[in-house]
This record gives sequence, C-alpha cells and structure tokens, in this order.
Amino acid sequence: MKKLLSLLMLTFLLSDVGFTQTYSWQFVSSFPTPTPPANSMCAVDNNVIWVACANTGTAARIYRSVNGGVNWSLRTTGLPSVNGYGIFALDSLNCWFGTDGAAIYHTTNGGASWTNQLTVTGSFSDGIAFFTPTYGIWYADPTSSSGQPYQLRVTTNAGANWNLVPGAPVSTSDWGVINAWDYTDSNHVWLGSANTTANATYAKVFRTSTGYYGTWSNTQVPGLGGSTGCYYQAVAFINNTSGIVGSSGGNLKKTTDGGVTFSDCAVPPGLGSSFTVMNANGLKDGSNTIRVAIDSVGTAKMYKTTNLGTSWINEPLPTEASANTIAHMRFLDATHGFAVLGSTNTPLGGLIKYGIVTGITPSTGNVPAEFSLKQNYPNPFNPTTTIEFNLPKASNVSLKIYNSLGKEVETLLNENMIAGNYKVSFDASKLSSGIYFYTLSTGSFRETKTMSLVK
Repeated sequence: MKKLLSLLMLTFLLSDVGFTQTYSWQFVSSFPTPTPPANSMCAVDNNVIWVACANTGTAARIYRSVNGGVNWSLRTTGLPSVNGYGIFALDSLNCWFGTDGAAIYHTTNGGASWTNQLTVTGSFSDGIAFFTPTYGIWYADPTSSSGQPYQLRVTTNAGANWNLVPGAPVSTSDWGVINAWDYTDSNHVWLGSANTTANATYAKVFRTSTGYYGTWSNTQVPGLGGSTGCYYQAVAFINNTSGIVGSSGGNLKKTTDGGVTFSDCAVPPGLGSSFTVMNANGLKDGSNTIRVAIDSVGTAKMYKTTNLGTSWINEPLPTEASANTIAHMRFLDATHGFAVLGSTNTPLGGLIKYGIVTGITPSTGNVPAEFSLKQNYPNPFNPTTTIEFNLPKASNVSLKIYNSLGKEVETLLNENMIAGNYKVSFDASKLSSGIYFYTLSTGSFRETKTMSLVK
C-alpha cells in the first residue's frame, strides 16, 4: 500500500505534459556507388521508395528501398543503358518509369525483370502516374518543338496499351519539362512547359478539368527567359482551383481559377535577384501547403507557404542537400515527405526526408543474435539522450515515449527496419522534468525501460 501511495504522489506531482513534435528535413542516405544524380522519385509509403537516376557508363540506374531509404538496391536487370525520367510505383513489386528516349518500362517483380511497353522516337518522358492499378497517364515531349502534339498517353490495362490522346495540345516552340506537372484527380491535370526561344518572356501552362481525353487549354504565363528560354518547371496545386508555378528565371506565380490566370507571389525571404525554382509540391489535405525547392546560385533552399505565396517559411536543409539540387519531392501527408538530390555536386544522388526529428543511426557491425533494448545514456539526462536497440532480423519497429501517466508524448520510430544495431537520439527539450518510459515493439518482441529527465 505504501508503494502504491508513493507512485500516486509522484503522478500528481508531475505536471501533465503538453508536447509539440519537431519536424525538419534530414539527410537519409546517398545512393550506392557511383551515386548518380536522381531525376525522379516515387514514395509509395514510408518504406517503399523508387528512384530513377541518370545512367552511368553502360548501366541504367533504377533504385529501390524498402526501409525508407536507409538501404538501396539496384533494380535494373535486363534494362539497356537509359536515363530514367518519371517513375511511379504501386508497391515494392509493380513499377513503371520513362526514359530520355521516350520509352516506358514496367516491372511486376520488383525490378528482377522489365518489359518495354512503349517507345516514341524523338520524344522524352516527363512524368508518369497511375490512379488505379490499371489506369495510368504519361506526360512526354512532342516529337518536334512545333506542329506536333505532346505525347499525352493513357492506359486502361496497366500499360499493355498506351493510347495517344486525340486532343493533346500541339507544340509551338515549346517542350515538356521533367516532373513539371500536378493533378488533384484523374480529371484535373496541369502541365508546365519550356519555351525554348532565347530570352523568351513567357511559357505555357496547360490544363484540363475533364481528364486526359478531355479539353486542353493553356495560359501564356509571363516569365524571365535566358539564353535557353523560359521554363515553367515547378507546378503544384492544392485543389482544383488554386496552385503555384515556378520558373527557371525565378518567377513564382499563383492562380485561384484553375490556371486560367496567374499573378505574382511574394519572393521568398533570403533570395537574391537570381534564383531558379526547381520543383514544387502541393498537399491536397485542406492545409493549403505548397513547397518549392529553389536553387539560389548553387545553394538549395526549401520554402513553404500556406497562403498561396503571400508569405513564405524557410525550411532549413541538411548540408548534404543545401550543397546539391533538389530534383524532385513527394509527400505522403503533412508530416511525411521525401526529396531526391540531382546535381553533380558531392554527394551526388541521395535522399532527404521531412519528418519528426529523431537522429537515427543506421545499422553497423555484425547482425545481433537477439532482440534487445538497452538503457538510455546518459540517464538522468538534460535534454538529449541516446537509446540503443538491436534487431536480429528485419522487423516492423515501433519506439515510443510515454510520460508517468502512460500518455504517449512522442513516436520516435514506426517503420520497417533491416536487421542491425541502432542508436536513436531523443531530444526532450520541450518536456518537463520527470520520469518517462520508452517502449520498443516488434512483431515478436516488446520491452519497456525507464528514464529520468532532470532540468
């Protein structure tokens, strides 16, 4: 009875914790040697990620990760030496990607073998997406800069046939741009383009609200063009009417009428007069969140807006990313996103992720013989401590922190992980002093330990 009373006294003395999780961009890994620059990516979930890269020598470079980018495997058996541009996967087995030679390849066995579904001579793949396991769309260049239709194709049988859209827009000194598109559903699609006339003062943004087979229109969006022209290469929409497009000349334009008209956004803070908008992503969850990846004179930057560019928040990038270029980003939801690095700087190709700050150290050394959760160190601590655990086999891992009332205050891990020895850094700077518990759970193992935060 005395022990129970003491525990109850401790419970009432400790204040209920209000906890705000911290989110940021974190470097995950470089791609395997020769670490080629990435062109496009697809994040199926927090674990399965596919990346299409530039080829190296005589080898194509399509990588897959099944543990959130901690490890990568080359999945190119039977592929010719092609550059991958535009990639989409349903899961760890079913994936499609396009090439600089306007071919579409498909695998149903995780890249153990590939089938060439289509080749369009003179074109160039810019993006591919599926809305169901059988219904997909492809965005590719016209076969000539003038007088030829954009290669907008549709499949209703998982790519066994790719049919050219009869009403596809016809080029007039313009081309498609890699990853320069967005969609809110299969009816509402927007495509950026490149006006390759030297010192061009605009480029077109194409749109449809009636599907790929529907009616296509375009708006000539003003922009600053250089010697190679004006490229609207970043396109992001948050719903059927509102979005932002960004150009190679540093133009950021917003629309509230589905792309019929565009007006200027504010310039994000900290940028000079010369910058390039590389890529953009819009969440379709009602938060009105759009991110743009910027190249500011050789330095990568990431900005977020929730009011269509009236104001911007700078999201710091890890050193590995800021010294590189953000080629493509994809978000699963408001708190889980990924982006790939795509320049020829060092490191070359790699992955960063947006999520809860944890500081996970990947597996090193020999594979352990059994599951174990070690005592955190230092303990007591203020405000950071390290938690170590061992996995003898690949597992779905959950690592959670609870206060003395049994209330969960943070999830450090909730993902599939390969076998190995791990260290996780836990920052409790937003928590009050007191006793906390951390629990490691896998499919066949569960253990809880106590730690003490003293401020």
